Amino acid sequence: MNAVIENLGTFWSGFVTTLGLVALSGVFSFLGGLLLASFAISTNPLLRRISMAYIGLMRNIPAAAHLFFMIFILPLLGVKASFFALAVAGITVYFSAYSCEAIRSGINAIGKGQLEASRALGLKNRQTLRLIVLPQGLSNSVPPLINTTIALVKVTAIAGVFGVTELFGTMLQLINVNDSAVIALMVMTAIMYSVITIPAALAAAAIERKVAFAS
Repeated sequence: MNAVIENLGTFWSGFVTTLGLVALSGVFSFLGGLLLASFAISTNPLLRRISMAYIGLMRNIPAAAHLFFMIFILPLLGVKASFFALAVAGITVYFSAYSCEAIRSGINAIGKGQLEASRALGLKNRQTLRLIVLPQGLSNSVPPLINTTIALVKVTAIAGVFGVTELFGTMLQLINVNDSAVIALMVMTAIMYSVITIPAALAAAAIERKVAFAS
């Protein structure tokens, strides 16, 4: 335990970096997913194909491959950015596809009668999307989006392997100089990840119960 106590400040720094990765990647992934979902339900067949192609491609490429490309290949192509920024980009590209599917599932839960009623009222497609589809669809999407965020938290650990000093990367560095305290360091890391994921999981469960009761 001495290794853990002596390095609490280092753990905290890694924890804050992880929170930053989760926050930025989560927001950008949501925005990317929202855009892709709007493409997916568009009346324009080209936009639908773009959305489906993106989702199919990104979901079939491992997250580690995304991060490897962003952190190591892009700099070779002349892109200058910090490891942190490149990690955010890699996670965003990957999870935008999953966020899109979460949002699309919420939209698909909307009764077709409401869409038919909007057409009967003479609302245009954009008005239907803005006034009916998105408000209800996003509300329905909250639980799966939280679950997607939990998965995103776990994927941030991969960034530590590629040089980003987040929580998992911090643990690896500390293990290198405290090889006799491997278990204690791993337990502390697991606890700090749980501080993020367990409240999110509880929030998702509570929202699912509320949505189910309301319906």
